[in-house]
Amino acid sequence: MSRSPMSSAATSMDPVIQALQMAEAGNQSDAAALLRRVLAKDSRNVDARRALAGMGAHARPALRLFGVDRTAADAIRAAMMANDWQTIIAQAPALLERQPLAADAANALGTALRMTGQNNKALRVYEHALRVDPALPDTYINLSSMLQQAGQAQAAAEAARGALDVAPAMAESHLAMGLALYDLDDVADAETHLRRATELAPKKFLTWDALCRALERLNKLDDLARTLNAALHHCPGQPLLLLHKAAMLNRQKDDEAALDVLNRIDPGALPPHSRSVHSELRGRALDALDRPAEAFDAFARMNAIQRDLHVPPNHENIFTRMITGRLDGAARIGEGWSVTDTDGPQPVFMVGFPRSGTTLLDTILRGHDGVAVVEEMPMVAQLNRGIPSLGENAALAALPAEAIAERRAAYLASFEQTLGAALNGRLPVDKLPLNLAEAGSIARHFPKARFILSLRHPADCVLSCFMQNFKPNEAMNTFLDIEQAARTYDTLFSLWETYRARLGLDVVEIRYEDLIGDLQGAVEPVLNHIGLDWHDGMADYRKSAAARPVIRTPSYKQVTQDLYDSADGRWRRYEDMLAPAMPILQPWIDRWGYAL
Repeated sequence: MSRSPMSSAATSMDPVIQALQMAEAGNQSDAAALLRRVLAKDSRNVDARRALAGMGAHARPALRLFGVDRTAADAIRAAMMANDWQTIIAQAPALLERQPLAADAANALGTALRMTGQNNKALRVYEHALRVDPALPDTYINLSSMLQQAGQAQAAAEAARGALDVAPAMAESHLAMGLALYDLDDVADAETHLRRATELAPKKFLTWDALCRALERLNKLDDLARTLNAALHHCPGQPLLLLHKAAMLNRQKDDEAALDVLNRIDPGALPPHSRSVHSELRGRALDALDRPAEAFDAFARMNAIQRDLHVPPNHENIFTRMITGRLDGAARIGEGWSVTDTDGPQPVFMVGFPRSGTTLLDTILRGHDGVAVVEEMPMVAQLNRGIPSLGENAALAALPAEAIAERRAAYLASFEQTLGAALNGRLPVDKLPLNLAEAGSIARHFPKARFILSLRHPADCVLSCFMQNFKPNEAMNTFLDIEQAARTYDTLFSLWETYRARLGLDVVEIRYEDLIGDLQGAVEPVLNHIGLDWHDGMADYRKSAAARPVIRTPSYKQVTQDLYDSADGRWRRYEDMLAPAMPILQPWIDRWGYAL
């Protein structure tokens, strides 16, 4: 029996509505086929995905495999369960050539390619799987995981949204979304999805691990304690969860108990990064118990693990090369510069060596309603794009007025976009400590910019960086060795001091030691310098910290506590271990007046 052609009104109808009407009339198979065609052209059509997921057994394309194809599909399925990636890579392409709609095989091949380091090929295979079978949640989840591990959090979230559209009751869908949102610093929404994942799959320890990380980052320590009890009830003795327990005890300053838990964990049972966390927590507990030699060894193990994971053999550090290159030409910085327009906002840049108290000062300034602070975002990239490290001055001098104005406008637009609001007369404060190295570009574009320089005893700064398990990048990787960390300090401040002298930078200094000793007394001179008055709300920095959605630096743990001076002068207990660094740092100890 032939079908009558559709009317012109029907053909112009939204295909999703058309499919839903077809399904309501009992023709679910054709409705699902129509939705798959829609998604093959527009994979992000949320309405189509959700409608397709409602088609039940008809949602996925009908595929019957016989003979050699069935044998190959069974072999691929078994290999997937056994993590036998080479078998999948050997057999799946031929099956997909004969049966292009075999989305399960495509998903398996994508995963095998990803696990063998072939991400570009994996992406193409995953995209094929989604075109032919957009109702298969595993493909969205695996794609999201690959993108998340590649640092593409926004794309990972989009893929996870697809999984939620087609499988909203699947724990893995919520886990994928939670992990992506966490990486996007949307930790509160991440918590919602991760908590739902633990409800759907309470025996899956990875969902509990992710939820504990979110709660710890949000400083919800009471919730964390309850969640850990539930997690260990469902997954008793799980090493990752015991690691969270040790971290919680560490934050509660119960260091003997934290060490006891850490001693019950076999580091070999942990994934590599978690092994570095294990060493970090041991180091923190041993430091608090005044066992510096053992603590230093633990931090050295932490850094060795990170180096093995993230620093290829014989790698030339790009950050070191950049600051060294700029220093080589800094003696001429400012030569040949034309006059730059000073209209519009002139931001304040909060700079300093990492671990010098910038996050605490940032949080204090947020208590002032005349200040708009953006934290740890590389917005200065708008100012230095195309400016090489070697020949920096010549490139900056050659910028025409129009280019400077365009870059300055792009920076300010980026600031407001990151802030999520217009400045409306507030003073823009850009807090990124390593903008020390960007003062040349900053001064070229904003000649009246002011700088807040956070200082701390150089040995305490360098030691604290060595003891910190930073998220790996080229700059942070220079802190994996105590002597290299000291050399980074020396090169960076040599560059900064040259910029400061040559360009006449407008700088006000604040010392970490003064800040923790007399908060208001230390901050008021900074406020006076940048044209602001003290507000009583600034003293309640813990309230400001609690009001922030997320703090992007490792210091989020410290700024939610009362001020303490246990880290002031810590370097003296580690003087023997700091011996390779001290000759490099001594000139700076003298320069900043700490020798007195």
